[in-house]
Amino acid sequence: KGISTGLLYKNLKKSQKVKLSKLVREYVIKRDKVCLRCGKGSNLHASHIYPRGKYPKMQFDTKNVKALCLGCHLYWWHKHPIEAREWAEKTLGRDRLRYLKKRANTIDKTLWDFERIKIDLQKKIGEL
Repeated sequence: KGISTGLLYKNLKKSQKVKLSKLVREYVIKRDKVCLRCGKGSNLHASHIYPRGKYPKMQFDTKNVKALCLGCHLYWWHKHPIEAREWAEKTLGRDRLRYLKKRANTIDKTLWDFERIKIDLQKKIGEL
């Protein structure tokens, strides 16, 4: 009955996923400039709101990624989900979180187009 959902996320080569992940990180760090929680400007991580392991189709969506420093990302975001959720609503906005929730709950059988995603990310980076 059609394409297996697992295959949809595997149509890109590992090297292509690495390239896109680097572009997402570059964009998010340039956009946010500092850790959105504590304001530090060093050791910034591109932290996914909806985890890329559970929601692989959202891993290159820049609305699903925010800049957090190493400490806030690993020792706060991943350790205190209730507090993190409340913070995300206040800091990132309910509209953005509603968009992400809708996207997370929508079945999307579209295969990834590496060139299109790459060009879109490069364009976003250039507009900052």
